[in-house]
Parts: sequence; structure tokens; C-alpha cells
Amino acid sequence: MKERIITGARQLFNHYGVKTVRLDDIAHQLGISKKTLYQYFENKEDLVRQMLEDQLSESLQEAGEIHATATNAIVGALLIWDRLIHYKQTVNPSLLLDIERHYPSAWRLFQLMKAEYINTILDANLQAGIAQGLYRADLNRPVVAWLWIEQSQAEVPDKGDEQVLKQLFVRGLLTQQGVAVYDTIN
Repeated sequence: MKERIITGARQLFNHYGVKTVRLDDIAHQLGISKKTLYQYFENKEDLVRQMLEDQLSESLQEAGEIHATATNAIVGALLIWDRLIHYKQTVNPSLLLDIERHYPSAWRLFQLMKAEYINTILDANLQAGIAQGLYRADLNRPVVAWLWIEQSQAEVPDKGDEQVLKQLFVRGLLTQQGVAVYDTIN
């Protein structure tokens, strides 16, 4: 039941944002009583925090699988970018803004998970690309990983510009050998 509640809440939060969705709305959507919600969650912030934890853990796992199965770092980078773009396009923009403003413990969790994503998934891709001779060795990995996450979630002027930003970012990482590999991929 708890997972069902988290899944239902996630759908509503991702679609409408956190602030506008009430616990009554979640209970109604799931066909359960509000009392049932309180059996599993202390309050709305607890539900938001656990939903966010599940969502971020899922994202880390997906990105880890991409990193583990990609044929090289460039393929991995392109797939990770696609995953981050998909997340941005499918989540209501007010979701994180609502969490930042109204749910401080959930926001702290988000910041920790974001740092983990940067420090594990993105940095691992950068390390692999350098080791494979595909990425420039002079990259400042912590800065580039931070820039990667920020740029992948940035607002762009027109639909589809995310792909342009992705291509420009990835090409900026590459050595001459990496450019040759990249050109065979695209």
C-alpha cells in the first residue's frame, strides 16, 4: 500500500506540483481514506520526502545502469543527457520550486541526492572518458559535472534546444579521438 501511495502521489506531484496537491486529492485519486495515508506517512512533508527519495534513487539506479552498459563514455554521456532531459520534460517545473519553498527536509534530501548524482554518475563518466582517451585530460571534473547537471535542467528558448545543448556540451569534452568516435555515433 505504501508504494501505491508513493506512486500515486508522484504522478499527481509531477503533473500539478506539490503545493496544489492536497492529501485529500491523493486519497481520492487512490480510492483510499486520508486515515490510510496517515498510517504510512506522518504528514505531507513526509510523503513528499519519501516520494522524492524513491524518485531520486530510481534516477541514480537508471544512470548507473547506463554507465555500466554503455559501450564507451560518449554513448553513456549521450544517454545520461537524454535521461536528464526526459526528467525535465516530464516533471512539472513547480515541483522542485514548491519543495524548496515549503518542504525543507525534502529539499535537503534533494540537494544531497543531486550531489551524489554529480559525484558518482557524472564524475564516473568523466573519469571513464578520460581513461578511454575520449575526453580531454585537462577537464576540471567537479566543475564539469556540476555544469552538466545544471545545463541539462536549464530553460532553453525553443523546444528541441535541449538536444543542441547536449551536443555542444558533449563535444566540448572530447579529444580528437573522441570527436572521431562521436562522429560515428551521430
